[in-house]
Amino acid sequence: MLFLSFFHDMAVPVVGDDLVSDLSLDASALGFMSSGFFVLYALTQPAIGLLSDRIGPERASAGALLIGALGSFLAVQADGFTFAFLGRIMMGTGLAAGFIPGMKLIAVMFRRKVFTTYNALFAGIGNLSCLVGTVPLTRLAATMEWRQVFAGLGVVSVLLAGSSWAFARMRSAHTMSATGPEREAVSWVSLLDVLRNRPLWFLGFFLFMKYGSQAAFQGLWGIPCLSSVYQVDSSSAARAVTMIATGYVLGAPVMGWLADTMAARGMDLFVARMSVLTKTTICYVLTWTPIVLAPGLLPFPAMYVLLFIMGICASSSSLVFAVAKDLFPSKVSGFVFGLVSLMYILGGAMVPPVVGWFTRLLAAQGLQGGVLYSKALIPCLVVAALALAFESMAKEANAKPFGASEHAE
Repeated sequence: MLFLSFFHDMAVPVVGDDLVSDLSLDASALGFMSSGFFVLYALTQPAIGLLSDRIGPERASAGALLIGALGSFLAVQADGFTFAFLGRIMMGTGLAAGFIPGMKLIAVMFRRKVFTTYNALFAGIGNLSCLVGTVPLTRLAATMEWRQVFAGLGVVSVLLAGSSWAFARMRSAHTMSATGPEREAVSWVSLLDVLRNRPLWFLGFFLFMKYGSQAAFQGLWGIPCLSSVYQVDSSSAARAVTMIATGYVLGAPVMGWLADTMAARGMDLFVARMSVLTKTTICYVLTWTPIVLAPGLLPFPAMYVLLFIMGICASSSSLVFAVAKDLFPSKVSGFVFGLVSLMYILGGAMVPPVVGWFTRLLAAQGLQGGVLYSKALIPCLVVAALALAFESMAKEANAKPFGASEHAE
């Protein structure tokens, strides 16, 4: 489902020219088509998490996927902007179930002491789609019309929905049903209790800052920055930026395994996770220093190594979901995942425009080239440092796992 979410997210950029010509769209309408998916994807994260708690992650995935499929088929029938945009909104709503139910299912199926490892592996697989997904989608769009592409994505959504529903029925009733003690524990926990939890929001803002700075460079401003600083073509710069995703994919499983191994050797699991988060976030902040404060100091080949390290350090963010999960009873873990994921996505949506605003402001002052982009990326260094501050606040808030003895197995 994570791969399917990525394909949907990239569909408009890949088939954008065909959409413009076939539906008589302008650049603004195409932008709304692209952002509509992303906005609904973000806003529905808590709702998907809550549904995962109430009816089970597989059933939540199946229902959401059917909504996404209907959106795909609606877009196929569109003859103008209105229905195409409505279809994209439905796709964003449906494919929002690509991440949270997966983590909820891992939380249900695996014991606390190995959850970090499997959750980090899941996050790494999801980011792998960023590396391998673009090429097949581009080739598919080159051989098919855009309507056929969306129809194909809709069919895949229906098949995945059926698979999710079948898997839900195959699982034993006792795995999905709460026992008596679990129901008693849940009785005093409300959504307001979750929303009022300060450590949870510290963790959420940590992800907002850390991923926001990563997304600003990896997704938008890294290529023009490297091209200007090192006077290389955009293809060379893009290959260097890809090292962030490579480091993330390879690093995420290692981060989960490292935290669980430290706990298995006697360290408290919460302390182990936060220790890995602290050290990798410090390293993450340091990787921004030569980019922002000393552009061009490192030779261009060294940037491959630096950005690979940045990706590895960024991958520890997956540990936050494990820490947040243990703050509450398991029956609300989906809702907790949804809130944390919402902050994560909002960071990726809000920090890149801030860098864009700085870029325009500095360009109006006469700056250009590498100096322009390095100074425009100062907000990334600042928010990366703020991420470290929020992580420290979460640790100092004495965020202790809920019912640690219950989850110790």
